[in-house]
Amino acid sequence: MDGDVLHGRRAERARIDGLLDGTRGGAGGVLVLRGDAGVGRSALLEYAARRAAGLRVLRGAGAEAEAGLPFAALHLLLRPHLALAGTLPGPQAAALHTAFGLAPARPGQEHLAGPALLALLGELARETPVLCLVDDAQWLDPASADALRFAARRLGTERVAMLLAVRTTPGRPDVWDRAGLPDLPLTPLDHRAAGLLLAERAPGLPAERRDRLITWAEGNPRALVELLSAHPDRWADALLDDGVHCDHLHALPQDTRTLLTVAAADDTGAPAVIVEAARRLGVTLDALDAAERAGLVRLTQTRFGFRHPLIRAAAYRHAPVATRLAA
Repeated sequence: MDGDVLHGRRAERARIDGLLDGTRGGAGGVLVLRGDAGVGRSALLEYAARRAAGLRVLRGAGAEAEAGLPFAALHLLLRPHLALAGTLPGPQAAALHTAFGLAPARPGQEHLAGPALLALLGELARETPVLCLVDDAQWLDPASADALRFAARRLGTERVAMLLAVRTTPGRPDVWDRAGLPDLPLTPLDHRAAGLLLAERAPGLPAERRDRLITWAEGNPRALVELLSAHPDRWADALLDDGVHCDHLHALPQDTRTLLTVAAADDTGAPAVIVEAARRLGVTLDALDAAERAGLVRLTQTRFGFRHPLIRAAAYRHAPVATRLAA
């Protein structure tokens, strides 16, 4: 998804454009982009950066390896502008200097980081409106997350826009879901948008292969691109860039893994078809309970689906050959 074209994201782009236009006009705001891995959160942040003419762009990101380091993410976001902290009122300047290891800590300062961040953003926005882009906000260290939540809830009177991208994972707490901030949930691409993305990337792609790619990727943009660049025999491997899915699968009972292999081999998504195929392998629908508890699948009366195409690929590719053949 290069350039300004983000297929199937017209409504999302409109929300972001509205936020940026409002900030240029003097009204700050925030949006939390929330969705599965590969669904396009980072691509929308890049879109916002390209559309940020006339705004000062600050960029930060959470990192799982730094989630235990207080204020690590805030330091990344503000590092180019730390000198401006000296212009803030004494307690707020001291709070930022302490947070970034530039001064010794004093009692009570930990509660001033949020107000200090808001004040610093306000100072930056006096000259030029500000856009803050924060990727992988699910991995922010708690101190940075607290400060950003405090500031984000009070941007209405500042010329500051904030976009926070959060990867959602069932079973993992999402502190941003309870922050009371406007959010923008990202859903998979529909068939038409997925087809347009493939047509852009591979204009001569045969229709049969295109449809197989769309089926496998289940509307996930990153999965579509990764699959497109891989040989058909390696499609599943191309998706497996996140070992957490394999870890979850290996922790499941054998019957559950067999049922998921059957479901991964199925192209209908019809529960009755999957249940009957699994029954012939000696597996009952009860085996699905463990996969549901782990947040790996979604099941309704009319549709069976994996939560993410990475999981489907892992369920099939990492099953024993005999199980795949039987499925």
